Amino acid sequence: MKTRIKFSKEGNLRFVGHLDMMRYFQKANRRAELPVAYSEGFHPHQIMSFAAPLGMGLEGKAEYFDLRITEEGAATLHSEEAAERLNREMAEGIRILSFLRLPDDSPNCMSIVHAADYEILFRAVAPEDKIAGQFVDGSGYRSLTGDEERALRAAVEELLQREEIPVQKTGKKGNLRELDLRPMIHALRCEDNRLRCTVAQGSEANLKPELLLSALFSLDTARPFAAMPRRVVRTELYDSAGKTLESYGTIF
Repeated sequence: MKTRIKFSKEGNLRFVGHLDMMRYFQKANRRAELPVAYSEGFHPHQIMSFAAPLGMGLEGKAEYFDLRITEEGAATLHSEEAAERLNREMAEGIRILSFLRLPDDSPNCMSIVHAADYEILFRAVAPEDKIAGQFVDGSGYRSLTGDEERALRAAVEELLQREEIPVQKTGKKGNLRELDLRPMIHALRCEDNRLRCTVAQGSEANLKPELLLSALFSLDTARPFAAMPRRVVRTELYDSAGKTLESYGTIF
């Protein structure tokens, strides 16, 4: 049986890399005694795949991986129980949000990722910034002042008016190549005291939020934001039709 697990990865866990997260869940699945299906051959491994690697230092509120469950185990396992078992094994900062069954012909999550939502919050960097009522949450990430919000909105509008946003990106072999970011920005806006964007994500096109922020902060109106510590959170993943990856599954 094919299943899709949605989880969040926040706090200090943002510094754990993708490969370590894969190994972590393999061990957690065993500790939770889930009836996981294994591949055949001399080195059997759990049949699982992750939707999209999350960049180092970034948090995620809607991360996904697919896991195949044995047919025998599926007969007695239920969504709520499976999620509870895994959550008992999770470290602080990781939370299983849903455990769903997929249709037998459903493609794996990695192959259908097309876009992602991100939000960026800015953190107070000096005691004088700590104005009562200015904080968005208890982690030191504050709301924007009126002048800051106007400057950021102006920078967003200026960037989106451009037909091309050329940047230089370093390839895997260290070579520089020019990339146009504009077709990969599906949405960009300043609202609710944070920056929100929807960008291309996946094998066909993949825009990292750091590259988008670099282009934005190169504008005069947004340059002061480059020096501000910030929290970058991936909040959702979508397929090419705009459906969330969670929408493919059902409770069992």
